[in-house]
Amino acid sequence: MRRGSWRMHQGMPFEGSLHPGHSVDLEDARRRGILQKTRCRPYREQLRSTQQANVMQGLMIVTAAATVLGVLWFHCVELTVDYDLTQVSGVAGARLQSLWLGIVGLLGVSGKLGASQEATARAFYCQQELDTKRVFRQISRQVLNQEHALARLERVVKSPRNFKSVALLGPPGVGKTLTAMGLRQQFPWPENVHTYSWSTYVPDGVHKFHMIRNFVEHLSDCGQNLIVIDNLSTCDYGIVPIYNKLLLEREGDFGAAVNQTVLVVYIFNLEMEYYWQQFELLQQLPVDMTIINYRPFGREELADCLQQELRLEQRTLDQAKTSEILERAVLHVQCTGCKGLRQQVLQYGRPDSNS
Repeated sequence: MRRGSWRMHQGMPFEGSLHPGHSVDLEDARRRGILQKTRCRPYREQLRSTQQANVMQGLMIVTAAATVLGVLWFHCVELTVDYDLTQVSGVAGARLQSLWLGIVGLLGVSGKLGASQEATARAFYCQQELDTKRVFRQISRQVLNQEHALARLERVVKSPRNFKSVALLGPPGVGKTLTAMGLRQQFPWPENVHTYSWSTYVPDGVHKFHMIRNFVEHLSDCGQNLIVIDNLSTCDYGIVPIYNKLLLEREGDFGAAVNQTVLVVYIFNLEMEYYWQQFELLQQLPVDMTIINYRPFGREELADCLQQELRLEQRTLDQAKTSEILERAVLHVQCTGCKGLRQQVLQYGRPDSNS
């Protein structure tokens, strides 16, 4: 009876339990959700987080050790680098030392640099060259149809002379002030830039003289100096030799005149009705200054200005409105040039869907 029962049970699947809590079913317990209800999972997660924390702590220790070793190494070679760089003369040595100071600064030890290193960085800043090619490449993107004038001005700015004086002549709206603005924006020594908008109708000559004299007192030995005097009329040409002499002599301090580099730009607006008479009168300006003539604009130049303003403002105009704006601009081109086109673009232009 027992044997039969046992044989009968042998031919049937056994669904019982050998021990409480254990099953002979080989199915993965995780799929049945049993493991999630036991204490194994929290324990394993705790072990995993502890292991990750140990790895992160080890990485932090290695990084800190590498940083300490790097700082010690840089301090060990600091004296050697200072000595080697002093053997290189001129701007090249200053550039190498400036590069060295930048590397040390990235490591967070710039505060420990001595006075000699700070002086070297200052020397590099002051002795850097004015990249006239880059400067006038940027200006030519803003000032249109004045290639000859810009080329002459670039030669003046590039000149090695300590004192350079230039007069920009032309009717309003042809790019004279825009040229000076671009030169000011690209100037490597912004603290050395001084601008003054002249007003012929203001009779207070004493105030004007004090303004220019204040520029002279703030000229720097570090780098170059830029002085821009804008909005001059033809009748103001007499102030040019006075201020040039003031800048050259520095009130008797000839040493300052030798050590300082100054570029002064005078901007004269000419009336088209008497253009050539005024141009001839301005030929009486000092012979040691360069006179640059900005040519007047016509309809073709106005069209170029209009297209540039549309591109900058990311707007578009239909053909009829473009012709209308150009016709109005041609009527006032002698007085305003391209100056009024941006306002017209903002007023009548539609947003460009392709931009």
